Amino acid sequence: MIKFFSLIKFFCCSLWSLINFTRILIINIIFILLVSIIFYYIHNIKHNKSINRTFKKNNQVLEINFEENINNDTVYKNGLLFNLFNKYIQKKKNYSILDIVKSINHAKKNRNISGIILRLNNFNIHDMSTLRYIGKYLNDFKKSGKKIYAIADIYDQNQYYLASFSNKIIMSPFGHVKLHGFETGSFYYKNMLDRLKIKPNVFKIGKYKSAVEPLLRNNMSNYNKIIMQKLLNDLWDDYLTTISNNRNIKPEKIFPSDENFLLSLEKYHGDFALFALENGLIDKIGTNSEFEIEMIKKFGWNNSKETYNKINLNDYINIYKLNNIEENNGNIAVITVDGLMQYGKNTSKIITGEIHNVYKNPNIKGLILKVNSPGGDIMAAQDIYSELKLLRKVHKPIVVLMGSMATSGAYWISTAGDYIISDPTTITGSIGIFSVVTDFSGFLEKLGINKDVVNISDRFRIVMSKKMPYVAKRILKLSIQNGYEKFINLVSQRRNKPIEEVKKIANGIIFTGKDAIKHGLVDALGDFDYAVLKISQLTKIKHVKLQWENIKTFNLLNFIIESHSYILSNIIKIYIKDFFKENFLSLNNKNYSLKETYSLYII
Repeated sequence: MIKFFSLIKFFCCSLWSLINFTRILIINIIFILLVSIIFYYIHNIKHNKSINRTFKKNNQVLEINFEENINNDTVYKNGLLFNLFNKYIQKKKNYSILDIVKSINHAKKNRNISGIILRLNNFNIHDMSTLRYIGKYLNDFKKSGKKIYAIADIYDQNQYYLASFSNKIIMSPFGHVKLHGFETGSFYYKNMLDRLKIKPNVFKIGKYKSAVEPLLRNNMSNYNKIIMQKLLNDLWDDYLTTISNNRNIKPEKIFPSDENFLLSLEKYHGDFALFALENGLIDKIGTNSEFEIEMIKKFGWNNSKETYNKINLNDYINIYKLNNIEENNGNIAVITVDGLMQYGKNTSKIITGEIHNVYKNPNIKGLILKVNSPGGDIMAAQDIYSELKLLRKVHKPIVVLMGSMATSGAYWISTAGDYIISDPTTITGSIGIFSVVTDFSGFLEKLGINKDVVNISDRFRIVMSKKMPYVAKRILKLSIQNGYEKFINLVSQRRNKPIEEVKKIANGIIFTGKDAIKHGLVDALGDFDYAVLKISQLTKIKHVKLQWENIKTFNLLNFIIESHSYILSNIIKIYIKDFFKENFLSLNNKNYSLKETYSLYII
């Protein structure tokens, strides 16, 4: 009895200790947060006063540092916690592309701004349509007579593309301009799968639907090589033409043949920087310190910053309030579909939820749908398309703006648009459909594992551990055929093209934006500005107020991801383990069996 009461006493004391510890921990966290907020506001007030005093001076240069977190398709709402997190933990600012182009456009008309510096180290923008969009504003800025300076240690192809829009390109003495052209390829697994006795059952419609080739071949098919080579040639020609126009030098000087490149490099004794300078790729070889001295001479000395007279992008945006976002009072919505489309709550359900909000909101009169996706699950595509159809029923026009890629399922949803705009370098088309069911029975037999079952029907019996029954194969083939017919009929109806014409450009063929417009797959070539203009015309709204439906804000999960990598790695391990159990193991009479669900893909 005494032991029992001692146990209860121990339990109660332990519980109280835990409660007390939690109470103190919460109080401390709240206290630290309050102190941080007060400190942040005091620092911010002082900083803004200092910036405002400094900014009254003229002959400043706007410095845009591309080492910061720059997001292609999301406008950030920089709340208090968001700013605290970025300032003191992540130590990086967050910008959208819209922040950058707004600032460049504003600086063009600002008398206090005499130039722009592009710091291009650790560049993280890889979307050519985005680079072209920024480049348009840089060209417009130069027309005002103000200069643009680009500086980096090394220029890769994306960095150099953006740098070419500047008046002066500076590079480190040990740097080089890494121009090598575009390429595409894949690993091919047929021999490995054959040796392991693993058989992929592939069902597809579309001769040029190349996504499944790595499972069926040991190399790229000839027709796929021809199509991909033409695509790369078109994209590379566009790349060289843009740089040639920007730098006023011939394409063969920018990208000489391998033979001429080696001869020139030998001439300069392997000095890549000197080669770039002599061939007009850059304007000056210099270190950061030398560049700083040059900028001090040009823009003057700033005592408070102890460097040249500059203002960074974040301060510029805050002073002129250039990141104002319409959250609840816009009249045109903007929604982004980015990355692989998957059916479920984490992808298609989020997008359809955002579209449904537009449908319900009487103040929203139209939608700009930004699409940058290779496609995905047919269920996800149809789910999103069906929701977009509702907008047409309530007479809310849709303008689709394609990013670097809008193929297959992404093109499926794009057909919902009343007007489709693509970049000249957008990769689109790929009208086709496929599904893959992997048969591991041969591999399991090699290991001495066999499975036998008793069932009513093989109709929908698709398991990795047994050969696929004939009836299941036939059902899947019919399903694929049905999905393909729906796809081409949809394109025919929405693009107002005869079905026979659609069949000629279907079969999984991909096009650049320039070719897509010739075949009637898109309506025009353009960028975000043109999309805004077009939705204004369709809705007859003179003063467009954009309402971004997928605004990013601070959340605790992002905080944990950025600051607690150890915790995150363990969470991921647990998640993968649970995911494997959930998706590949089914509990049936206390016996585990391998299973596989299949989906139709239009990647």
